[in-house]
This record gives sequence, C-alpha cells and structure tokens, in this order.
Amino acid sequence: MKKYIKGIAWKYILFFLFAVFCFLAAGCAGQQEGTGEETAGGGQQGEKAEETAGAIVSESAEDAKVDFDALEAENPDIFAWLYVPGTDIDCPVLQSGEADDFYITHDVSGKESEMGAVYTEMANLRDMTDFNTVIHGKADGEGHFGDLFRYADSEFFEGNELVYLYLDGNLLTYEIVAAYEREDESLIRRYNFAAAEGCNEFLQELYSREIGKQIREGWEGLNSNHFLITLTTKAEEAGSRQFVVVAALIDDAAGQINREILK
Repeated sequence: MKKYIKGIAWKYILFFLFAVFCFLAAGCAGQQEGTGEETAGGGQQGEKAEETAGAIVSESAEDAKVDFDALEAENPDIFAWLYVPGTDIDCPVLQSGEADDFYITHDVSGKESEMGAVYTEMANLRDMTDFNTVIHGKADGEGHFGDLFRYADSEFFEGNELVYLYLDGNLLTYEIVAAYEREDESLIRRYNFAAAEGCNEFLQELYSREIGKQIREGWEGLNSNHFLITLTTKAEEAGSRQFVVVAALIDDAAGQINREILK
C-alpha cells in the first residue's frame, strides 16, 4: 500500500515539474517573439527614414513639376527647386533659420554630410525679390555644383543659356549673363544689395574685363532694377578663388516678383 501511495506521489511530482517547465518555455518564447516585433518595428522606422530622404532625392524638375507640399513636409527649410538644363543641377534650395553655414555640412534631410546642400543665406529673401540672390553649393566630391565650371568654356556658355527656379506656385526663368572667377569672399557681405549703390558696385565687378570671363552679348545694360541670381561654388584646388554663374530674370510665370531698391 505504501509503495502504491509513493508511486502516485511521484507521478504528481513529475506532472507538476513538467507543467512548470512548459510554463517557463512558453514565457521565453513570448519574450523572443516580442523582441522580434520590436526589431521589426525598428527596421520599419529605418525604412521610413530612408523613404523620406529618398523622396527628396528622387524629385526632379525635368517634368516641370515639383511637389512642394511633400518636400516641405520632409524639411521646411526647402523653399525652391533649382534646375539647370544641360547640367546635373536638379535639386532643392534650402535656407536655414538657425545658421547661414548649416547646409555646408548638412544634406537636404538635415543630416550631417560632407556633400552639404544647395542653400541661400538669411540675408536673402526666400521669395526671390532681392536684386541678387546668392545660391551656394559645393563642387568637390558629390557636391551639387560641380557642373558650374563647365560655363568657363565659351562654347558651353553660349549653348546653355537658361536656369529655372521653381517656387511654390511660381516658376522663374533666368538667362545666364556671366560666368567668371572672383576672390573667395562673400558677395552678401561685400555688397549691400538693398541699396542702389551696392547693386551698381557689383555690376562694375561683373562688367570688369578679366581673362576668361564669359559675358553674354545683349546684357550690357543690367541695372539695380533687375533680379539676379548668382550660383557660387569653389573647388579645393582653386585656393582663394570662387567660381560664379550670374543669371537675370526673364520670366515670372505668376507675376509675383517686385521690390524697391533704396536710393
């Protein structure tokens, strides 16, 4: 009888231990599954971030359409899109409200990058109504403005005249009037473009005779009433020189560009 009772007791003990083992095993499996879900969620977040950056990079003005709602949702510093036919320049233009040099070291998504981005400084209005809006970009490595140096060639300069700048609700068309090297100094700080005197001083620089300077025929009469953009870049081997391409507004699709120059 005692042996029979002991046998039953051992059966219950073994059954209990087996149940505990199953419970612990199920708990571990649940934790592993939860960790897998978290990992998958992290992967989804990473994929979403890549999609955001990819949406900006994949945008192009070749089809004459730019989705500013989507671009500004991804980075509100984007206010324009620059397209230069005949070159690889087809990219957003940004302006940081924090620091003028922010996009020297950050890409269009705001992430640190040696490539930087194409940008204007806070001294220039985002509505493009300044006498001269200076647009910066890098030329070295994967910089956006490497093709600007092609305008140093007279044949390329003559055969490639136009620059398009898309704004939200407007399209501005510019004709390239000059391309040349200059001292590597800030145009914004060198000239007061809010005053007629500063505008005329810049035009004197533009029209000064220098070897290698390209000037388009028919544009000898620029004055402070015009609207210009200056695309500027620099190559590492250029030392203390920068290369600029200057273009004048010839068409304002929405009729929104207007301003007053101080006398």
